[in-house]
Amino acid sequence: MKSTALLISTMVIALVSCLFVGCGVPQEEYDKVNAQLRASQAQVTELQREYSSVIADLRDSQAQIVELQSEIGELKEQYEIVGETPIETAENIVKWYHETHIYTKYDFFVCSDMALDVWNMLKAQRIDALIQIGNVETGAENITEADHAWVLAESSPGQYLALETTAGSLVWREDNPLYYQGWSFDNPREYKRFVELKYEYNIRVKIIEQLAQAFEAEREAGLEATNEYTELGNEINKISVLDPLFSSKVAEVVLKAKECGEYIGRCNQLNDLIDDELQELENIASEMRGLTD
Repeated sequence: MKSTALLISTMVIALVSCLFVGCGVPQEEYDKVNAQLRASQAQVTELQREYSSVIADLRDSQAQIVELQSEIGELKEQYEIVGETPIETAENIVKWYHETHIYTKYDFFVCSDMALDVWNMLKAQRIDALIQIGNVETGAENITEADHAWVLAESSPGQYLALETTAGSLVWREDNPLYYQGWSFDNPREYKRFVELKYEYNIRVKIIEQLAQAFEAEREAGLEATNEYTELGNEINKISVLDPLFSSKVAEVVLKAKECGEYIGRCNQLNDLIDDELQELENIASEMRGLTD
């Protein structure tokens, strides 16, 4: 548009110049009119700049309007979360949370974070809630077997309704009673401590598995060495002490006996390490149980 305005202005100046020259207008009058036209051209250019600036400001304003509309929409959603009953509010909260959060995978620690978030949202709406852990597929007899976390929202005094945060839905007792079993936490502080212990527990379980594999490898190698030692012993029993091979076979037996002793020593060390780790597991499990007493 700017180039079009300049072109028109230039054409006007050229046309007027031709007219004035062709009509024999005095040079002084011509120069005066020409100056006025150039001044008009400068005004057009300035107006074009102002127009561009106004367009830029308009676009910024439109972007701000879109952002404000988005914020208003979010506020409206938050307002509409509140239902007429605690159950309706709880259902709105868990559904809204699920729709606005994306996770690539679900494990114990991910669902723990989700349960804490929903617990906080319920508390913000003055709905009492518990953070619940357990196993909703097979049940769990020991707290160390808990592999899932969800929320129990108080629907009426002393009555709770399960919220599955990973699915954004309610779970009624008759649909799955395992959601109403397990272990409860009434505050995030104790639950976060449980999550820390659960993480440490899982790591130590993996360490024990690795130690057990190492123990089994050493045990099998030790058994093989023991069998070789036995065979060497049988061979010596068949050789006379006067036989030149006797001394060399004795040396082999001694080396093999030493090797067997080393395997036994490493197995004992690994066994002691496994016992220590098992004791640590029991200590962790005991602290876990204490958090829910």
